[in-house]
Amino acid sequence: MTISPLPTAFVQKLSTKLVLFSVLATGIGQSMTFALLAPLGREVSLGEIQIGFIITCSSLTFTLTSPIWGRTCDLWGRKPVLMLGLFGYTFGCIMFASVFFFGIKGLLSGITLYVLAIFSRVLMASLMSATPSAAAAYIADTTTVEQRVAGMGTLGAARTLGAILGPALSGLFATIGLLAPLYIAAGITLFSTFLVAVVLQEPIKVASRPKTKLRLSFFDQRYFPFILIGFMTFFAFSIMSQTIGFFIQDRFSLSGQATAQALGMGMMVSAVMSFFSQAFLVGRVKMTPIQLINIGLPILFLGYALLPFAGSIAVLIVFLGILGFGLGLVSPGFTSGASLSVGPKEQGAVGGLISACPAGGFVLGPIVGTSLYQINHCLPYYCSCMLMLPLIFYSLRFGRKRK
Repeated sequence: MTISPLPTAFVQKLSTKLVLFSVLATGIGQSMTFALLAPLGREVSLGEIQIGFIITCSSLTFTLTSPIWGRTCDLWGRKPVLMLGLFGYTFGCIMFASVFFFGIKGLLSGITLYVLAIFSRVLMASLMSATPSAAAAYIADTTTVEQRVAGMGTLGAARTLGAILGPALSGLFATIGLLAPLYIAAGITLFSTFLVAVVLQEPIKVASRPKTKLRLSFFDQRYFPFILIGFMTFFAFSIMSQTIGFFIQDRFSLSGQATAQALGMGMMVSAVMSFFSQAFLVGRVKMTPIQLINIGLPILFLGYALLPFAGSIAVLIVFLGILGFGLGLVSPGFTSGASLSVGPKEQGAVGGLISACPAGGFVLGPIVGTSLYQINHCLPYYCSCMLMLPLIFYSLRFGRKRK
């Protein structure tokens, strides 16, 4: 008896869900790392700037390799590049966690531990940068122009849902040990790699792909304003996110474990608000990319301005929620705006540039944030707040020109 093949529409829908799950899996791991890095660093006697430099090195690597993977997935296809990114994240996460494991046990210390921590993060970033590039290109392939904003919003919502689950899981499993969440994240991503290998099918638009790699400039005026807005938004966000763990621990005099739990709760609430704005508002309220950006940036300005005045952990969590809500509007705004500005043959290449924006913001942000933090604990948040002002006016001016 012959078994009938599954309907094409069903397979396509299942493949899209797998792409979103892959982004969710890496989002869980990344948010776990950010929640745990500050207390982990202090457990092995690393200073604030040293911890920030680890993120800077991996973010610079991610920024440089994302466009390469974006062009590569136009040439190789979405599936193999996505699989490589997922497996690279799994391997790198295990290596990174193991470095700190040996450090906590006293088997590694000093410059050796520090160099290995940087190396493992750089290796992970160089490979995992393939995942968001391929995922963005896949969503662009499988959505129409009218569906693009909602499609990119769904992709962002999957990433944000990972940021919700990551802190929740890290806070839960930090009671077992600070490193347990990282090994769990590696396991989730490995499972996602297996699903992609077995089930995922390439988009139908294979014929539109170029035979050679397309090179797109960051400064192409079709999408440069969106790239700039994305980069600056995440630069400001990285200044905040890489110091907020220290801020919580120092202001409220918490232990490393209590800091991880409080920070995990704050990041989870921030991610919940971001998920709400991406999954519900962006998908249901029909706004253009510029409209989303013009609403989200002032909300971010407000959130940063309020953070230094948090008198309790509960109030600080509320302010982090405001930031998450604003970021959930700006993110699909600049990603869909850049995607809509180019044709089908350039989606992989522009997807790589889009993916480089958040990581690019994290190249200097951690160093700037931790340096400012050593001068005054509130300076990083005032700096992020001030960065939003010129960006707000730039976006308004750019929006008027496009009308």
